[in-house]
Amino acid sequence: MSNPFMQRLQDTHPEMIITDVQTEHSAQHYFVFTVNSSLVFRFARDREGAEALLLEARFLLPVVRRSVQLPIPEPVYESLDRLEPGYAFIGYKRLDGEPLWPEILETIAGTEAWEDAAQVLVRFLRQLHDVELPQMEGLEREKREGNGLPLEELDKRVREELFPNLSAGARKLAACDLQALRRGAETTGRVLIHGALGPAHLLWDAQEASVCGAVGFGCVRLGDPAIDFASLLALYGKPFYERCLSLYKDGECDQALDDRAHRYARLLPLREALYGIDVEDEETVQMSLAFYEQGIDR
Repeated sequence: MSNPFMQRLQDTHPEMIITDVQTEHSAQHYFVFTVNSSLVFRFARDREGAEALLLEARFLLPVVRRSVQLPIPEPVYESLDRLEPGYAFIGYKRLDGEPLWPEILETIAGTEAWEDAAQVLVRFLRQLHDVELPQMEGLEREKREGNGLPLEELDKRVREELFPNLSAGARKLAACDLQALRRGAETTGRVLIHGALGPAHLLWDAQEASVCGAVGFGCVRLGDPAIDFASLLALYGKPFYERCLSLYKDGECDQALDDRAHRYARLLPLREALYGIDVEDEETVQMSLAFYEQGIDR
């Protein structure tokens, strides 16, 4: 077998008959494959990814699955005794559904299905954010998949690596947002967050017109709940974000949470630019910086 990852899978599970392999994508710490159109496998591409897979499969997903109602992955295959790139992997049955693209919510805006989508996502976030876990080294380490840098390191890297390529106005806004978030982090409670909500990780049942699953738990960590809302704001727009925020707080106004979510959302392109630098993708760097210059809700 020419694919070394599939050879590793075959060596570990010789009973599996592999008839079809599709490469889903290559993330910062993982290689992702769909096998036989029904199974998803994530292979670690570095030591950090391998350790994260162990934490996810053995501790996080079992606890989260007991706490949330929305379907999430359940590993049925794993190789975690050797935490090395190319060897460590987990595999689970592919959840039904298509990516929840922003255009889907736009086409149903103002309908009962749009409201139901907000209700389902908020229930999922509430249940996830309420999960209680014992202290674990892997959760305390904030540098995770998706370039989830802690604010202090993000501030340092943005100033050193991105400021030279940003306009004076963009530099001023970034400095203001980073300073405010670092100041607020001292008093903000940390909860279990998904860390990468969006079309790639939220699933939609077109026939039932409903949110039907969540994946992408490789980014889960302890952090500010505003980070999850920032993803909703940046990817699905203000009306949907504001409805979700209202439901999350039972109709009450949480100005501090709203302010932090807007600041995190504005900084998302800069995180993406740093990711581009890390993987030597100059196109991603330039596109992310250009998008940041355009601004998000300035």
